Amino acid sequence: MDCPRALPLMLSAKTPTSAGGWARAQPPAPANPAEVHAITSIPASVYDSVKTNALGVPFTVTKSQPALTKGGKPLFVYEGAEYCPYCAMARYSMIMALSRFGTFSNLKETTSGSTDGNVPTFSFLGSTYTSPYVAFAPYETLDRQEPNPQPLQKVPASITKLYKKYDGSPTTGTAAKTFNTSGSAGIPFIDIGNKYVSAGDPAPFQYLWGPGQPLHNGGPGRLAIAQGIRNPTSSTGKYINGEAFVAWANYMTAGICSLTGNKPATVCSSPGVKAAATALAKAPKVG
Repeated sequence: MDCPRALPLMLSAKTPTSAGGWARAQPPAPANPAEVHAITSIPASVYDSVKTNALGVPFTVTKSQPALTKGGKPLFVYEGAEYCPYCAMARYSMIMALSRFGTFSNLKETTSGSTDGNVPTFSFLGSTYTSPYVAFAPYETLDRQEPNPQPLQKVPASITKLYKKYDGSPTTGTAAKTFNTSGSAGIPFIDIGNKYVSAGDPAPFQYLWGPGQPLHNGGPGRLAIAQGIRNPTSSTGKYINGEAFVAWANYMTAGICSLTGNKPATVCSSPGVKAAATALAKAPKVG
């Protein structure tokens, strides 16, 4: 299931958080460099040993859709919110995959909402990403304050149009029947070049963030989570299902590679990425 879609324009229906009106959004703090290093420098051998780990294709694969590009590069779009636990988990795999093509700076750290698991994670708010191969456009729409999350970033109309087409209605939560058959729309929304779009969250992540589950209420901590993903056969890695994060990153990487002409070759020709590419190629095409 996706995180329910909550838009800033819907906040007027909520109870004000103070007598003077709405609370101000709480920007996330800068990420710990050790945490960033752990998740952005995972050895190729880890990706190659995990491959897809029997994780089903986590995207709808489209056909006959217009290419989504920016500056002559394929564009990877993410729309989420800091309160959302599935967004919290997705960011690990996104950072992992995109770090194979370029470099992040000024990543932030946060947790999902206190009533949405308190999952330690990163935030893309205020970060930058540089790559010769792919462009990245992340939007963190709301902060983690609950029950009244506050606006962080305004989403451009062009991105909302993509969301509506491939995920569903941003106001009613109704799924886009052609591309999203899950029954509802929600976040995280991921669109890789209009060729691979999100239509729900991989099943293994449903069992990580709830009460009594590995990442609930801080889990083992952000650094330990990153290190567990980096070493998925370790005790922490097994506890948090680190292989699922690695497999999801391989799928994202394979999706990007299919749009870059399989460049860089050192990444796109690796066994882990090729395994994910094979699975993507076999998936039914929708469009």
